[in-house]
Amino acid sequence: MKTIITSLFALALFIGNMTKPCLAQQTTPTTSTSATTATYKLTVVVSGIENRSGKLYVGLANNAETFNGESKATAVADVSASGDITVNFEGIPAGRYAVRIYQDLNDNKKMDFSGQMPAEPFGFSNVTMLMGPPTFDQCTFNLDGNKTIQVGMMSL
Repeated sequence: MKTIITSLFALALFIGNMTKPCLAQQTTPTTSTSATTATYKLTVVVSGIENRSGKLYVGLANNAETFNGESKATAVADVSASGDITVNFEGIPAGRYAVRIYQDLNDNKKMDFSGQMPAEPFGFSNVTMLMGPPTFDQCTFNLDGNKTIQVGMMSL
């Protein structure tokens, strides 16, 4: 019985090795180094700034979680004495994105509220008038090349 089991085991190993190519026939998988993911530049132009003090905190979201929570990418810009403010995001992969902005007037690095209403100016991509808090889907745009978007600030 021991001889039969040993013979069957040897036969199984032999057949298993027959299905594999010998070392001379084996090929090494190749990977293409030229296939890289394209990235783009997103320029956000912020207009409608009435109070010329503080900083703008700009968040870039790529889904509902990063829209309602911590942004995928962030930038901070000082509010200048006049004109629009431009913020650039470099190296952003193609996809759906939304921008949200708040103006920190008192330098506490957070959006202040009066009850449930924002007490500091804010803005969202693709939203010019609010009927309640916007959703990620309402604010999205497609990034499939270098792009400039305009975001207007609003206050309540």
